[in-house]
Amino acid sequence: MHFQARAGDKVRNPVLQRALQKAKPLFVGKRAKGIAALAEDGLDFETLRIACEDIRNRTLADLDVWLDIFEQRAMASGAEVLWARDGEEVGRLVVDIARRHGVTEATKSKSMLSEEAHLNEALAEAGIRPVETDLGEYIVQLAGETPSHIIAPAVHKTIEEVEALFAKEHGRPIEMRTSADIPDMTREARKVLRQHFLSAEMGISGANFLIAETGTAALVTNEGNGRMVTTLPKVHVVVTGIEKVVPTLEDFATLMRLLPRSATGQSISNYVSLLTGTKRDGDHDGPEKTVFILVDNGRANLLGSAYQDMLRCIRCGACMNHCPVYFSLGGHAYGWVYPGPMGSVLTPLYTGIENALDLPHATTGCNQCGSVCPVRIPLPKLMHRLREEQVERGLRPWSERLALKAWAWVAGHPALYRWATRRAIRYLNWLADDAGRIRIFGLAPGWTAGRDLSVGSGRTFHELYKARKRA
Repeated sequence: MHFQARAGDKVRNPVLQRALQKAKPLFVGKRAKGIAALAEDGLDFETLRIACEDIRNRTLADLDVWLDIFEQRAMASGAEVLWARDGEEVGRLVVDIARRHGVTEATKSKSMLSEEAHLNEALAEAGIRPVETDLGEYIVQLAGETPSHIIAPAVHKTIEEVEALFAKEHGRPIEMRTSADIPDMTREARKVLRQHFLSAEMGISGANFLIAETGTAALVTNEGNGRMVTTLPKVHVVVTGIEKVVPTLEDFATLMRLLPRSATGQSISNYVSLLTGTKRDGDHDGPEKTVFILVDNGRANLLGSAYQDMLRCIRCGACMNHCPVYFSLGGHAYGWVYPGPMGSVLTPLYTGIENALDLPHATTGCNQCGSVCPVRIPLPKLMHRLREEQVERGLRPWSERLALKAWAWVAGHPALYRWATRRAIRYLNWLADDAGRIRIFGLAPGWTAGRDLSVGSGRTFHELYKARKRA
């Protein structure tokens, strides 16, 4: 994934840094207010987290059963249910559906799984035009980029960059003014997208949840595009992962207590759509054909493994919104669909641990991600397990593995360990300046490239502890 090289470029990009630092307090502040507001309704955040964790765990324990029930109920309501092993099969299935119904253009609501499957590329190669209609996704599609965030795909762009992009793609000159007009650009995008909503023969969406008892797809959005995509075209295709199923509407309602609050700080999203079956007699809108494509793409392999907890993820984005690493680099540094802490776990698991060696190390270990996760996924623990697996499989550099073995051997001999640490701290103290800081550490220059290394008192922990006991 070339994470280290990407990270170096991103951290030195002043435009990106300005965009990220402006966005972070908005995400964090809004979530904090949303969680605090739970108390006004007599609800407790930790109690809700435990309940949501339990719902996800109960579902995963019998995932095959709930998927079977969902398939039966969805088909009973007039929908078709298909299964896809991987992203390539998703592309083949969607293209086949499009060809059977004479589709030349497809509008899309935001779907990270379609990004996993490279669905836009598959459609374009088949001569079918895909049009992203979520405003952030529309912006990155115009720019020829991929999303930088699962909730706010264009969070890496400044207002001025978006204005210049619209001027280029829409053929509208930039007016002379002191700042970009966000409402004006939003109206402009809406005007352009409206013609696509009305002409597209197929709508493609993801699903935040699949509700087994009713065969329903639940779609949670803050823009009206989701409703347009799922009701106006004659064909609606839902592409989502097999782990998104929940047993009942009551379970869905419980999860919705925390999903929007964790994502955007809202008590409820602007649009919550429950999509079941096809258009019936007397309905004013809705698709004539509904197809669910339930995708594995590595998910089934996590069941029963040390990483099963990751399947609880409800894609709220809270982990990346609070991650100091993510907001130092942005999403594109991570190299695949999912950035931040969730991506540091999911990308190695879905693409192969050998293809993303740096990502489990892209963490400070602060556990901000784990503490805000609404379904209590122990993200730092999972990243640590991935690092262990890298060592066990011999995927880390030999020098690193040798150093770890040497440290482990020394640590296993307490007397030798104390002797070595005393000499090491004395050496570091000798290198330090009068303030007790090392400005450049030659043995490991990366540690001091962006900060000074403090050596404190120049004594080891054991020495300090003994001195305190004597006192």
